[in-house]
Amino acid sequence: MSTFRKFLAIGTVGAVSILGAGVASGATHAGPNGTSHLSVAHVVKTVRVAFKGSYKGTMKFLWSSSTVAATIVSGRGAGTYMAGGTMTGHGTGADTAYSDPFSGTGVLSGAGSKLMVSVIRTSSSASVADGTTSGPQSPPTTVTIIGKAKVTGGTGKFKGASGTLKFSGSFSVTNSTAGTTESDSFTATLSGPLTVKH
Repeated sequence: MSTFRKFLAIGTVGAVSILGAGVASGATHAGPNGTSHLSVAHVVKTVRVAFKGSYKGTMKFLWSSSTVAATIVSGRGAGTYMAGGTMTGHGTGADTAYSDPFSGTGVLSGAGSKLMVSVIRTSSSASVADGTTSGPQSPPTTVTIIGKAKVTGGTGKFKGASGTLKFSGSFSVTNSTAGTTESDSFTATLSGPLTVKH
């Protein structure tokens, strides 16, 4: 029996609190002709961001006899500093048990900024129309997933970003026959503290 809960590698980003500030340092010294020159050290600005956002879209799956790949994850939503944003990514996992982990990477973008994330931990379950989650479930089914994603970099307002985001979401599966592909809907939310250094 196939399982289907593995590919919200991404994702997802929303309310922000800025807590840090940079410190500049400088010194003066006399040049060869006795004139003074100002030497200014590089300013490092540290910003703490409470990140939260939500997305929804579609995932394209490719099923095999032992694995399943989310070849395309594409969604729209909004997050911190990312109004009118998007989520893209991909992932892979074993097609054996609901608790199997999956790996994947994704990009959250919007308003000229990006966050790159990589899945580091997942847990999931599946349910059918009557809401049951115990034992193997055959499609059509809904997979619920939670996990953590490491922020590996960023651009724009998230240049130099680091931290870990918690994510949760769900996606539907209508078919899991080996050798087939399908596109299914998903929803996802991400949240967590980030450190941004410029």
